[in-house]
Amino acid sequence: MLAGTVLVAVIVVVVAIIVSSNSGGSVSRIPKSRQAAQSVASQVQALLAGIPQSGSDLGARHAPVTMTYYGDLQCPYCAAFTVEGGFPALVANDVRAGKVRVDYRSFCTATCNDYGPSLFLTQQVAAYSAGHQDKFWQYAELFYHEQGPEGSGYVTEQYLEGLARQIAGLNLTTWQTYRKDPFLVGQVDEDALAAKKAGVRVTPTLIMKGPRGTRLVPTPSDGIPTYSDLQQTVNQVS
Repeated sequence: MLAGTVLVAVIVVVVAIIVSSNSGGSVSRIPKSRQAAQSVASQVQALLAGIPQSGSDLGARHAPVTMTYYGDLQCPYCAAFTVEGGFPALVANDVRAGKVRVDYRSFCTATCNDYGPSLFLTQQVAAYSAGHQDKFWQYAELFYHEQGPEGSGYVTEQYLEGLARQIAGLNLTTWQTYRKDPFLVGQVDEDALAAKKAGVRVTPTLIMKGPRGTRLVPTPSDGIPTYSDLQQTVNQVS
């Protein structure tokens, strides 16, 4: 009977670990050392180096396919997709080759569930401010790579500024100045309207548009689209 009780306890623990891994909300990605943070920054820079940026757009302006990426910087599924899912391969292959352009738009999900729209606006404007120096994607990637657990309150002014300081070539004074630009607040509002019009309900929501039409990238059961999912949809609209 004792052995049976132990076995049940082990199963419960294993299930808890699996649920925790899939949710992405209980595991901190925040680097535990300066060396680890430098390694993350180098990884992000290597992925994005040489790829044109304009605001929150990544890739060639005249790429035949555009992927609109609706995301929330505190969304664990967005982090899993951007860091470990199909996104890195899409950037390294299709975006770098000029076949796909990525247009990021904000949509409040995880952040609003825990804190409301005020913090969402603050963190999104911080990312868009980096976009004024064509470094939005460095900021967003670092945010996803160094995301903390949901509901832990990790997004502070120190955290937001710390991300900016990791971006090579980003002028911090200019970045801080643009964070006060009402145009960027308007950009977040426009994103919300576009999301409502597109019927967006969750993040990440990925919409491919090309010469053969517009299609929603299918969402797997774990909520994290693979590179195969992305390729399949790119081929359908190309």
